[in-house]
Amino acid sequence: MRIVASAGGAVALALAVVPMTPVQAASLNPDNGNDRIACSTSALTNAIDGVLGADGGTIELARDCRYVLTSALPTIDEPVTLRGGKGTSIERSVAAGTPQFRIFEVGGSAGFLTLDDLTVKNGDGAGDGGAVLVRTGRTLLLKSATLTRNRAAGNGGAVANDGGRVILRDSKVEKNSAGVDGGGIHTSGGVVSLDSSAVSQNRATADGGGVASADGYVTATHSSVDKNEADGGGGVDNDGTADLQSTAVTGNRAGGDGGGIRNTGTLIVGRSSVNKNTAANGGGIHNTGLLWIGRSVVKENVADADGGGLWNDNEATVESSDITGNETRDAGSQGGGVYNENGAPGGNTVLTDSTVTKNQASVGGGIFRASGSVTLNRTRVKENVPDNCSPSGTVAGCVG
Repeated sequence: MRIVASAGGAVALALAVVPMTPVQAASLNPDNGNDRIACSTSALTNAIDGVLGADGGTIELARDCRYVLTSALPTIDEPVTLRGGKGTSIERSVAAGTPQFRIFEVGGSAGFLTLDDLTVKNGDGAGDGGAVLVRTGRTLLLKSATLTRNRAAGNGGAVANDGGRVILRDSKVEKNSAGVDGGGIHTSGGVVSLDSSAVSQNRATADGGGVASADGYVTATHSSVDKNEADGGGGVDNDGTADLQSTAVTGNRAGGDGGGIRNTGTLIVGRSSVNKNTAANGGGIHNTGLLWIGRSVVKENVADADGGGLWNDNEATVESSDITGNETRDAGSQGGGVYNENGAPGGNTVLTDSTVTKNQASVGGGIFRASGSVTLNRTRVKENVPDNCSPSGTVAGCVG
């Protein structure tokens, strides 16, 4: 895996991604809306059984209808589209005595589930995936859909992706929770793609309040990851490859490392913002992997200890970006803007055509270099409190 940055800041990933194959299936309701199924759980279950028996199809759900479940729906092992409308939801009953179950599983040899214009809520997975579990090689597509108030005892409060594909378009994953990793979405291998979507107000007991990736490939474009909470990686916890473009990571919180993002894999942040996140270390980004930031803003993040904006202990490249208004709060805290760690292999931070301004810490308001190297190329470090770089003389080209 390598990151290649051109002079203009464009990024190419040396990673092949299998393109998504469109669903081709007959519709259960060929008039596309005038023959919607009844607003009842039995009608929903029977319709799903029907299209599965016909090798897949589209089901038009009733508008302004809550399909309230007391047991899980059939496993989706063929291409199935559930198309809702205004006020349509599929939800697990919250009545006393309702058993614990996730709402959907996408499996079999040809499982491809599309949720279009509806809400899925209150799933309660005993293992991974509160609302949906996606098996290896299978696909979940969300179109103008909302997954909310689902929970999993394991990983993936809303969605657990076990080596499949999860695509969100104009969709929301909000207010879900996981007993382990990935309060909103967890991917173990496989691909997660967010396009004009939001992952917000989710919570993980361990890592990745919004999104957790264990050796997966995550992309986000014109999306937001905000107000999520976890022990590590409040917004995103990445141990695979993550590429964030024109995306806002805002207002997330971690009890440990990485308020906005914790990266132990390969992370690309392009034309994006990482703002107002909080953590013990690395308020904005905590990096022990490979990191590239281009044409982005890391702003007003807070760390209790070190690295208000960026905490780095591996390879971090910052180009044409601003690290501004970040702070550390504890007595003796270091690196309001950037903290370069002294562990193994040792941090190497390179800033080119960038600014480190108006950050604050007890020591090293702008940059604190514990060890490793910090290189400034046409980069301004100024107006930081109480100093720009520390220890004095350790960052060439930084004055005061």
